[in-house]
Amino acid sequence: MYRKPLRGMIKGIAAGITVILIAGCSGSSEVAEKPPVGTSEATTPAPAEGNAQAPATLTMEQKLADFDYMWRILEENYAFLEVNKRLNGEDWLANKEVYRSRIASAKTDDLFLRGMRFVLSELHNGHTRILSEEVYAKMMQVYGQGGPEYEPWLRVLQQPGVLARYNWQPIAPRPVATESGSSSSTAAGTDHAGGGPSGNVTKVVVEPGHTAYLGFKSFGGEFMERDAPVIRDFLTEVKDYQTLILDIRGNGGGNSNYWGAIVVPMLISAPVDNVTYDLYRGGEYAADFMKARGLVDLSPIEELQNEALPNLPPEASTQFQSYSKWENNIVPFHPVGFKGKIFLLVDSHVYSAAEGFAVFAKNTNFATLVGVRTGGDGIGIDPLLLALPHSGYVASFSFSMGLVSDGSCNEEMKTLPDVEVDPDASRPLPDQPAVRKVLELAGK
Repeated sequence: MYRKPLRGMIKGIAAGITVILIAGCSGSSEVAEKPPVGTSEATTPAPAEGNAQAPATLTMEQKLADFDYMWRILEENYAFLEVNKRLNGEDWLANKEVYRSRIASAKTDDLFLRGMRFVLSELHNGHTRILSEEVYAKMMQVYGQGGPEYEPWLRVLQQPGVLARYNWQPIAPRPVATESGSSSSTAAGTDHAGGGPSGNVTKVVVEPGHTAYLGFKSFGGEFMERDAPVIRDFLTEVKDYQTLILDIRGNGGGNSNYWGAIVVPMLISAPVDNVTYDLYRGGEYAADFMKARGLVDLSPIEELQNEALPNLPPEASTQFQSYSKWENNIVPFHPVGFKGKIFLLVDSHVYSAAEGFAVFAKNTNFATLVGVRTGGDGIGIDPLLLALPHSGYVASFSFSMGLVSDGSCNEEMKTLPDVEVDPDASRPLPDQPAVRKVLELAGK
């Protein structure tokens, strides 16, 4: 999930705010994590070995109770109900009885799960879904080794019924800090830095002495430590080139710190400011999650009219109670001295943290965007998690509406490229339309 607000080399925002991207979002299979600093067997959870059993077959009353519980939480907290109407013609709330009847007709637990996944799919949001076993396992690793800012998410993941459903053991207590202030293990869910190349980054000299290419399959937090020195070495090698192509086509997200604390700080020579907004419905369920992330001193939604936001969605003043204004400031960090022109290749699969990078690049003129409209939902914090009380399944959902600097809803409007071109990446790099377009533009 990435997305803003950011940490690392970024000033002026609440500490501890990052984003998790649910695997499978918008065609991605990546999970964003907190910045990597190592792993430890002492705090890494593991699948249960026969000490937990999956819940017994659900009764019809239990299935409907789980549906009703999920429905109430999303009705009060989900951010994009009106966006779904405008984009997809789906009045999700009006379809409640249709969806509930589908659950009532589910004669098996498997059909119940399929039905619940269908109900959430009708919201057409990549962050909103029932967690698979793979994603649940990765989230346990990430949130289980995080700090207090992750506690509400971890509490959901460690409910007894959830542990039984996903066949996992509770996480061991975190190590106590030593007298020096460090602990016997470090927060993680990532690869060790010394593990060798991750295979996540593609480096190509397209035109020696003139054009370089750097592609990112994912912004997943598990790649950050390994990729950072690879990125730095390559950018140092090509720092005197006239053109740099950054490629995030197909990148479904990860951790905003990947680009905000690694890539961008290496390429800028002066601080870069970017303004975004997050709107909150004000549902009771979100309160603990927001408090853990320091989202407690919020502006009432009435004050949003004082901002110059000509493209504000109409429901902002009627369905949301408060908002945050993020004046993110990314500062240089050991910049390589690149002075050429940067192009960012994008497509419809750019989502979450990768979308956040597209938003930043477009808003600040950090790069010229080449490709097609992106996938959206790139501003905000981690999607919230909720545990279905009887089945033990965990659902995630987007609870804040991210706005760019003109008030446009990023999930609705996405990010338009500066230059529209076929984003097809299946051909050899020099033959791809987007790369050819960049070479044409760079030659002017």
